[in-house]
Formats: sequence, C-alpha cells, structure tokens
Amino acid sequence: RPHRLLRWAWPKKGSGQAFFFSLNFRMGVNGTVRRWAQERYICAIFRIIFSLGACISKFETAIALTAPFAYIMSFATERSWLLANAMCQMGLFLPFVILPSLVTGQMYYVDFGWPSGLVLLGAQGLLHGEGFWLRRWLMGGAVLLHGTRMAFGAFVLFWPFWRADDLPRYRYAKLRFVEMEGQPGQLWPFKMLHDLLQQACANMVILACPVVLSCFDVYPQLGGLEAAGFIIWFAAWLFESAADSQKLYFSRQTRLLPPKEAATAVIGHPPFDGPAYRLWTLCRHPNYFCEWLAWSGLALAAIPSALRHDMGGGGLVATAGVLAMLYCVPRFLYDCLNYWTGAEPAEFFSTRKRAAYADYQKAVRVFWPFELPFVDHGRRAGWPRMLKESD
Repeated sequence: RPHRLLRWAWPKKGSGQAFFFSLNFRMGVNGTVRRWAQERYICAIFRIIFSLGACISKFETAIALTAPFAYIMSFATERSWLLANAMCQMGLFLPFVILPSLVTGQMYYVDFGWPSGLVLLGAQGLLHGEGFWLRRWLMGGAVLLHGTRMAFGAFVLFWPFWRADDLPRYRYAKLRFVEMEGQPGQLWPFKMLHDLLQQACANMVILACPVVLSCFDVYPQLGGLEAAGFIIWFAAWLFESAADSQKLYFSRQTRLLPPKEAATAVIGHPPFDGPAYRLWTLCRHPNYFCEWLAWSGLALAAIPSALRHDMGGGGLVATAGVLAMLYCVPRFLYDCLNYWTGAEPAEFFSTRKRAAYADYQKAVRVFWPFELPFVDHGRRAGWPRMLKESD
C-alpha cells in the first residue's frame, strides 16, 4: 500500500541514512527556492531598468532609450553644450535629490530638484546658445521662468526640507510597485533611484531637446509655427498660475470652516464650484493639463528648428530621431501628469479622505477641460484603478 511504501522508503529517525537524506532534500529544496528568488529578482531589476513612466508602451520606451544615440548623430556642434548641461543636472541632482532621498527613504526632494534643473537648463540656453537672439530668448526665457515659478513654490512649501513622511504621490508609487505590480519590496530603493534618475535624465535629454534646437538655430526669422508654440506656452503658463491661485484661495477658505467640513471639502464640487474655482469645474486637474500644454507648446515651437538643423551627416535617421524626441516631450509629460506622479496618485488618496470626491469624479473630466471623442475622461468613482484595501 502507498503509506507502507512511503514508510519503507523514508529513512528511520536517528539513522545516518536519515541525516543524509534530509540534508540532500533540504539542499535541493533550498537551492530551487534560491534559484527561483534570484530569477525573480533579476527579472524585476531588468523590468525596472527598461520601463519608463507608468503607462509608456514598449515601443515608446525604446524610442526614449535610443534618444541619446540620436543626440550623438544630430548635435555635432552642440555636444559640448549638452555635456555641460548633463554635468550641471547631475551636479544638482546627486547632492540635493538622490543622496537625501536614499538616506531618508523619501522622494519629495525631487519636487525641488526637477524645477531647479529647468532653471539651469533655461539659463544655459539663454547665455550659451548661439542662435537667433529672439528665438533664444523666447525658448530659454520660457524654460527659465517655468522652472523658477515651480522651484520657488517648492522652496516655500518644503522649507526647512524635512518631513515626517513622504508626499502622497511618492507613497503611492511604493504601493503601486509592491502591491499592485507585485514586485519585491526589497527592490524599492532601487526603483526609487531609477525614478529619480528618470527625472534627471529628462532634463538632460528629452526636455533639453527643444531648448538646444531653438537656442542654436541661427535662422534670422521667427516662423508662424514657432510663434504659435510660444503663445501656447505663455497662455498655458498663465492658466496654470491661475489654477494654482484658485487652489490656494480654496485652502484659505477651508481654514475658516469647522474641521469636519474642511476635511470633506472638494475644490470644483459644490459649494466650491463658483466663479472663483472655475478652472476646477472644467477638469479635476487643470494645473496638470496646463503644465502638459505648456511643454507641448515648446515642443511645437522647436519643430521648424529641427527641420532646419544640420544633422551632422546623420540624414533622415537623425532627423527622425530628433522628431521622435520632440514627440516624447508631450507624451511623457502626459503619462507623468496623469498616471505616474500626477492625477492617479492624487485621486487615490483624495477618495479615501473625502467622501464627496467620488461624486466629483463622476461629474467632472479628469484631465481635459473639454470633450474629446474616443477619449476616456475618467468620469467614474475610483478612476483609474484602486489598490486593495489593507487589513
């Protein structure tokens, strides 16, 4: 019978045969588990390295990862400027963003480091660009002003640069990595480093593309497409500032309410849906939309410079690479502001803190302030996905 065969085959307790049998069995099992764990960790590490943003496709990731090669082929005369910009960005990010984040385990330092990097990027385009003065001042000044506003806000918000816990969007990033994606929690510091380097590399490569194209374009006239791009940036910058001002006004008004009412108040939702909060009744994140629109305008303004640029013998391949990098500007900003560090993390915590936020989600578009066909505007409670509640 099976149980008698098993009892006969299993060595008796205390015998030397039993010792070697159990030792070999444990080594075999432990070796298999160890190999499985190592393979899982290796797969997770490769997945972290070769994934960008939150919802970027593999094809778009391949475009972004090959973008530096397009730089090498395209910008022969501007390589020293690009190298200087990369060194400035790493000189900023390493001591003021990466090291503090790794020591404290909190990522909010990047909210000051990234816009400060934009200030450096715009200033270098202004001061060291060799192109037509009006185009150089418009592009460099736009990026400089854009970064200065956000860096000043972050400086005021985070001073003296110490928090008991991380910002909600970065706490959500860890929840998404460990609980939603099922990755090993021990790899979170590696993932955190990867995310920080992504933002540093954005200032070195993707967001530097329109700056280097426009600031080194010597064509002595400003075309209609360029003018349209700069006008879009300026209008978006104004509306983003207005959206932030409306949110600050909402914060001041809620301080006057009883604590229970203030804890459940939602900007853009009755009774805070009047003219003073107009932008927040059009979409749930007008500041994110305007941020995306501003960078889209700068990418649009750089297209004529890309078509006129001397690709250093790279030909159509280099031109296609530069245009692909310009495409990455609005595409990656859209992913970041919707899913990576923008709307999705914000709404994950808002639905838990404010019961009325679910009604706000059902009534108002998430990102676009106007209707678009074939676009999911996220009018549903729990957009876009919800993690399982922890016990």
